[in-house]
Order: sequence, then C-alpha cells, then structure tokens
Amino acid sequence: ILAAGVEADLYENFTDVDSVFAANPNVVSEPVKIKKMTYREMRELSYAGFSVFHDEALIPAFRKGIPVCVKNTNNPSSSGTMIIAEREYFLNPVIGIAADEGFSTIYVRKYLMNREVGFGRRLLQIIEDEGLSYEHIPSGIDDTSVILRQCQLTPEIEERIVERIRVELGADDVYIEKDFAMIMIVGEGMHNTVGVSARMTAALARANVNIEMINQGSSEVSLVIGIHEKDTDRAVRELYAEFFGAAVEVVQ
Repeated sequence: ILAAGVEADLYENFTDVDSVFAANPNVVSEPVKIKKMTYREMRELSYAGFSVFHDEALIPAFRKGIPVCVKNTNNPSSSGTMIIAEREYFLNPVIGIAADEGFSTIYVRKYLMNREVGFGRRLLQIIEDEGLSYEHIPSGIDDTSVILRQCQLTPEIEERIVERIRVELGADDVYIEKDFAMIMIVGEGMHNTVGVSARMTAALARANVNIEMINQGSSEVSLVIGIHEKDTDRAVRELYAEFFGAAVEVVQ
C-alpha cells in the first residue's frame, strides 16, 4: 500500500528465501526457482496455498503497475523473483503448482436440474443464509457440487443445509463429503498451449490419484483439481515431475 501511495518504481519484499519456488519445498525436493511471474499468477498461487503473499496483498501494486521483487533478507545479492504485469511463457506454460487442504463438498442431485430456472440461485441462497462462502461449483445436467472451506461447517449447519436442500429444492439426493484438497496448476501460458490438461491427468493416473473435481477458470490462467487429502503430496510431486522435470530455473 505504501509503495502504491508514493508511486514507487519498485517494491522489494524481503523474506527468508532467495525466490518464489515452483512448488512447496516441503513436498518437492529442491523445486525450481521462479525468476519472473505475473501478478495474476502470484495471486492464484497465493490463494491455493503459497505462503509468500496473502492473495489480496498484491492488489495495490497491481493497480498502480508497480513491479514487486521477492528477495532474501539474508542474501540480498540474489536476484529473487520479479512479479510483473506480463511475462514471456515460451519455455513452460506452467509457472507453479500449489495445494491447499481442508475442503468439503455439498453434493446435490436432482433429475432435470438443468431445466429448472433458478435452481442454482436458490441453492446458493441456502448457503448464504448460513453465512458460508463457497470456492467452486462444478456441475452437470442433473447434479452439482458446492465446494467450500471445511472449517465453516458444524454438525448443526450441515444438518440444516442438507434438510433445506432436500425439502426446499426437492433434491433426489444430497450429502456432504469431507477431507478434500484443491491442487492448482498456474501459468499464463496455458491459454495458448495444447495438452496441459492431458498431461495433468496422465501424471495423476501414474500416481494412482483419482480426480474428484476439475475446474478451469475462464481466463485459463489456472486449472484446479479436487482430490482426497491423503493423496495430496503424491499428486503434487508427480505433477511437478511432469511439468518441470529436471529444470533448474524458471527463467521466463
């Protein structure tokens, strides 16, 4: 905020690492360093579990177009990671892989749901009435799922939600599943690259990880998959091997 207020040319954020890594170093051994990334990429990764920034921290710099450089307090001579508005992405369409745990899914099934005007609005109204926020809503023609942070739920809230959906929406089936993880693959280059989803699913198949949900934003900067928490680390390691392999540094 201060950098935006004085219209600085550069904002340096000093931390305890030389740069932002392409994956969690507690899960992947010696992940590659990211030299350049965009505001959008950093925000997406922060939302999905990267601990360098809160997902709203870059908004003032983004709005003013101020580059942000992440550097190491104990090694200031290191070039660090530069966060900018745009970057080249020809070397690798994916910039990073993040994972976050602690999600639940409210699963709703009703025959001919897709033809019922206002069904989604009324479903979300029930969620809103309980003071809950949601993360994703993947859907089909007869079913939909509302994915939210598990910490918001109590047994009482779960019971009320299930009962209201069953009675007020006439759902054929409704239940809540817990202990999901969301893994996010992020990169501006995915928009113009064929086969990213295929590589992702192939990597997860090799790791024997089942995909419970998949969602890609309209901007195509991120691809989100939902899996069971017990498979999180194995999935991240296999995805990292697929998209980064023996790379030393993301130098885009």
